[in-house]
Amino acid sequence: MYNFMMTGFFQGIRFGRRRRYVFTALLFLFLLVYPATGETITLNLDEAVQRAQNQSINLKKAAIDLAQAEYSAGRLWSEIFPGFSLSAGLNFLPSTPLVTNPGFSYRTDALAYTISVGVSLSLNPSLSSSMKRIELAYRSQLLSYENASRQLEIQVTKNFFSLITIKANIAYMEQSLEAATQKMNSDRIARQNGLLNELAWLNSQLSVQTARYNLGNAQGSYQNALREFLALLGMDADSDVVFEGSIEIAPMELDPEKLILEHLPKRPDIVSQRQTIERLELARDITTLNARSPSLNLSTQWRGSPGSGGLSAPFADNLSGSLTLNIPIDSWIPGTRQNQNIRSADADLEKAHLDLQNTETQAKTQIRLLISNLHSTWENLEIARMRVEIAQATVAATEEGFRRGTVESRDLEDRRNDLSDARQRLLQGEYTYQSLILDLSAALNVDWRTLTRSLP
Repeated sequence: MYNFMMTGFFQGIRFGRRRRYVFTALLFLFLLVYPATGETITLNLDEAVQRAQNQSINLKKAAIDLAQAEYSAGRLWSEIFPGFSLSAGLNFLPSTPLVTNPGFSYRTDALAYTISVGVSLSLNPSLSSSMKRIELAYRSQLLSYENASRQLEIQVTKNFFSLITIKANIAYMEQSLEAATQKMNSDRIARQNGLLNELAWLNSQLSVQTARYNLGNAQGSYQNALREFLALLGMDADSDVVFEGSIEIAPMELDPEKLILEHLPKRPDIVSQRQTIERLELARDITTLNARSPSLNLSTQWRGSPGSGGLSAPFADNLSGSLTLNIPIDSWIPGTRQNQNIRSADADLEKAHLDLQNTETQAKTQIRLLISNLHSTWENLEIARMRVEIAQATVAATEEGFRRGTVESRDLEDRRNDLSDARQRLLQGEYTYQSLILDLSAALNVDWRTLTRSLP
C-alpha cells in the first residue's frame, strides 16, 4: 500500500512537471505569435498639428511650388537677359543637277562650313510689369501655402477636440452601463426571491442591453474617427493614443464691426482677390504696352566660313549688327484682334473688382453670423449646464426613492437616461462652441489662442 502511494506521488510530480513544461512552451509560442503592444503614445494638440503638417502631401507640393516661385522672383534679371546663339553647319552636298544636264557632279571645291555666334536683345516698356508679375506670383504662392497650413491646423484641431468629446461621452456611457448592470444584478436577486415581476425583470435586462448597444456604437465611431485622424498624422492606425488636453471655453463678448474693420483686409480670400486684381492690372499693362508701345530690337552676329575653293580655302569671317525700332499700328484700330485683346483685359479687371466686392460682403456676413452663433451657443450652454445639474439632483432623489420603494425602476431608468442625454448635449454644445471659435479665427485670419487670450 505504501509503495503504491509513493508511486502515485512521484507520477503526480512527473505529470505536474510535464504540464508546466507544456504550459511554458505554449506561453512562449503565444508571445511569438502575439507580440506585446507598444507603449501608449501621449499626444497633445501642438504635436498633432506638427505631425499633420509634416505628413501632408498637399503642403509638400505647395512647398515645391513656393520654392520655384521664390527662385524665379529672386532672378528678375532673366527678363532682360539677352539671347545668345551658337550654331555650326556643314554643306556636305554642294548644289548640283541630278537628272538634268549636265547631270550629277560632286564638287569638292564647293564644300563649305559655317560658324556663327549671335546676341539679341529686345526692349519693351512692358518689362517692368512682367517683373512685377513674377514677384506677385511669389507672394500669391506664399499666401496659398500659409493658408493651406492654417486650414490644416484648424482641421486637426477640430478633429482633436472631437475625439476628446467622443471619449468623454463614452466614459459617461460606461458609467450608465455600470449602473444598469448593478441594478440588473440586484433585480436578479429580487427576481429569484419572488420580489420582482417578469415585466420589471425584462425591462432591467433591456436597459443593460440598450446601454451596451449605445456604448458599442459610440466606441465603433470613436475607433473609426481615431483611425482617420491617425492617418492624417501619418501614424499607425492601431497606435494606442492618449489625448492630452481638454476643451476650455469662456464667454466671448465681441464687436463684429470692430473686428471686421481690423481684420477683414487680412483675410486670405480678400488678399488673394486683391492679388488677382493686381495680376490682371499687370496683365492689362503688358498686353497694352506690347500692342501699342514701340519696341527696340538689338542684334549682333559674327559669322565665319571658308572662301571659295572648298574646305581648304582660307577662313573668312564677318560681323554684323542691327538696331530695329518696331511701332505697332493694329491695336489703335477699333475692332482689330489686338484692340479686342486690350478691351478683354479691361473687362476681366472690371469683373475682378466686382468679385472683390462680393467677397468682402460675404466675409462680413460670415463674421457677423459666427459671432451671433457664439452668443446664442453660449446661452444654450448655460441652459445645458443647468439641465445637467437638475438631472443629477433628480437621479439622486429618484435613487433614494427607489431604495425606499416609493419609486419604480422604470422611473429611475428614465431619470438616468435624462441625465445621460443632458451630459451628451452639454459635451456637444461645448465642442460646437469651440468649433465656432476656430471658424471665427479662420474668418478673421488670427490664431484661435490669440483670439481667446485677447479677451478681457
